[in-house]
Amino acid sequence: MTEQTTVPATAGSGHPRRWAALAVTLLAVFMDLVDITIVVVAAPAIQADLGAPTAAVQWIMAAYALGLGLLLITGGRLGDIFGRKRVFLAGVAGFTAASAACGLAQTIGMLIAARAVQGAAAAMMVPQVLATIQVMFPSAERPKALGLYGAVNGLAAAAAPIAGGLLVGNDVFGPAWRSVFWVNVPIGLAALLGAAVLMRESRSPRPPRLDLPGVVLVAAGLLLVLYPLIQGPESGWPGWTWPMVAAAVAVLAVFARLQARRERRRGQPLVPVSLFRQRSFVAGLAVAFAVFSSVTALFLVLTLQLQQGHGLSALQVGLTFLAWPLGLAVTSGLAVRLAATAGRRLVACGAAALAAAMVALIAGIAVAGDALTGWHLVPGLLAGGAGFGLVAPILVDIVLSAVPHQDAGAASGVVNTVIQVAGATGIAAVGALYTTALAAGWDIDTAAQWSLGYAVVAFGLGLSLTWALPARPRTP
Repeated sequence: MTEQTTVPATAGSGHPRRWAALAVTLLAVFMDLVDITIVVVAAPAIQADLGAPTAAVQWIMAAYALGLGLLLITGGRLGDIFGRKRVFLAGVAGFTAASAACGLAQTIGMLIAARAVQGAAAAMMVPQVLATIQVMFPSAERPKALGLYGAVNGLAAAAAPIAGGLLVGNDVFGPAWRSVFWVNVPIGLAALLGAAVLMRESRSPRPPRLDLPGVVLVAAGLLLVLYPLIQGPESGWPGWTWPMVAAAVAVLAVFARLQARRERRRGQPLVPVSLFRQRSFVAGLAVAFAVFSSVTALFLVLTLQLQQGHGLSALQVGLTFLAWPLGLAVTSGLAVRLAATAGRRLVACGAAALAAAMVALIAGIAVAGDALTGWHLVPGLLAGGAGFGLVAPILVDIVLSAVPHQDAGAASGVVNTVIQVAGATGIAAVGALYTTALAAGWDIDTAAQWSLGYAVVAFGLGLSLTWALPARPRTP
């Protein structure tokens, strides 16, 4: 999910090399999407090789999600101001360089820093793709181009777990886990060279102004929340954790006040506060946060449990996780087709299926005991993927139906930023449960079940809020 930038429609036949340019930009999107999941499969190998604590492994995922989420809106606006091709190229170059830095990292701190840069570079790269589709393609061809964009999302979801297992298990580009980062370098260079030749430059006729103070404040506030959540459990919840959370509340309150003042003065805030006066939009953000906060976190917990607790290889874990995108493939097309008539009900059914799937995973772990294999988790993962397929393709469009047309661009940026930040927060919260349970002396299976309980609650909360969503996506 990425921010959608409003751009003027094009006329005529469009950019003459538009399909080749689209292929190049989608290659970069594929690289970004695969990188989010592939690192989860490699997490135990990273932890073992660098001697890292569980909290540091959580930061590997959270740093990327934070860098991406916090700068998505800024990345889209930079493209409007300086040119989408220019910012896309800068993002691809930064992502490729950061991937090489990840592959060369000698300490966990170096790896976390490089992952944050990766996420920030992705935030420059990815928002330009949807905006460029609007610029390059005439209206009659845009549905096909957007369909290809969606297909790449699905392909990345299916490819990532298997690719992670193969790369980690066979040391394709170097020692174990470093392969998952080195593989981005040739792909990134190909995307960089192709985009330089094939893309056409475009920018907004009325460029927005950046809200850099807003970016700094919201980043500081979120870090003040996430740091104690991730580091607190392994440190025994020392006294400094709670003052940091209190400071986060104060910083985020200042951020909200400054955003409101900027909007009153007809500026362009990072987050338009007026959007939050609409109940259905707020409910939609809550549903999105509840659903997306659990997905990456549950895969991280299951990866650590299967590899460290039951001795499965990275490839075996990747093959097990393939059940999720297979379930998603079954329902996602149905969700898109029926969204116009049953959008809210589909989201409710999806959230219910996700909650039931987490219960099935917990039950599978309990029944199998020490004999746990990937096969015990496949039914729950299939059901979870099917539930996610009913939610993920249509939720953003349904939430945007709650806002006026003139606010759709800003609202899209807010929703997609919330989705990315939810991923980082979920990793922190679920990781805190998992680490606290292990520190209390629980076995790894019990700790995993306890952590999956967070997902049951989160998906149940999402289900309870679907009544406040708009009934269906807005029709053009």
